[in-house]
Amino acid sequence: MDPLHQGLLWFIPSTLVLIAIGLIIFDEDRKISIKTLKNSLWESRGALFLMILVALALQVENLIQDQYEPGFRVTEWFYQFEGISHIVWLQQNLNHDVFIHASSIFYVLGLSFFLAFVPPFLILRKETDVLKDFSKALAINYMFLIPGYLLIHLVVTSYHAPEVEALLYDIPQYNALIQLTNRQVNCMPSGHTSIPMTITLFAIFKLKLKRLSIFGIVFVILTIFSIIYLGVHWLLDIPAGMAVALIAYWGATRGKLDFIFDRLIDPFEDLTKKILKKYR
Repeated sequence: MDPLHQGLLWFIPSTLVLIAIGLIIFDEDRKISIKTLKNSLWESRGALFLMILVALALQVENLIQDQYEPGFRVTEWFYQFEGISHIVWLQQNLNHDVFIHASSIFYVLGLSFFLAFVPPFLILRKETDVLKDFSKALAINYMFLIPGYLLIHLVVTSYHAPEVEALLYDIPQYNALIQLTNRQVNCMPSGHTSIPMTITLFAIFKLKLKRLSIFGIVFVILTIFSIIYLGVHWLLDIPAGMAVALIAYWGATRGKLDFIFDRLIDPFEDLTKKILKKYR
């Protein structure tokens, strides 16, 4: 069996189990209800449609990266400016299989779980307005991330600096899994930082859920550690990702780009409403 299929055998069940556990743990005010699922799904169709469009845009970006590797070559500048001594120090002092596999699994599985957890969590809680804002925040994230990935050709630290071990990419299963959505040249800004930070901002300021907020903060901290330790990102990628998260949250919750999003969401909702009436 090839590494990708071996990885998927544990990746998919683990993601589903984590989502189920999250639905139990983070629903601290007990708002989840199956009774309202049908109505919540219907009211969330525009937000889900926007998230699908984002996923498609990301796949197009990956195809472009595979074919052309566009962007300004800036890796050597980052190497000269930042250096890699901090990464080498971490890898030398935490040179144990436990740290390597734990960090790799967290990197591969963590963001997928956290991002996949949000829609069902909000739908089951009937937080459809929050989900709509979150879908817009996700879209704004990728309005920065995708152009950044295409315009800034920045190779990950472990592929550029021979002193840095490719702890993540040298393990076939992990490497095969991340190749589904990631490349070794899309560092700036850090989406692994911006997306969980965006979710955490919603947890703190919109949902006001203590457990989810604390989890999100810890998640972001562990993410920053893992991406540096594994040789996946440069230091400047992290504050850039944080800035994207702040802009995305502010822009989505203040409706700054609703004139764009409404032109995507409203026609889809009108069309689905007409289809429903026609076949009732």
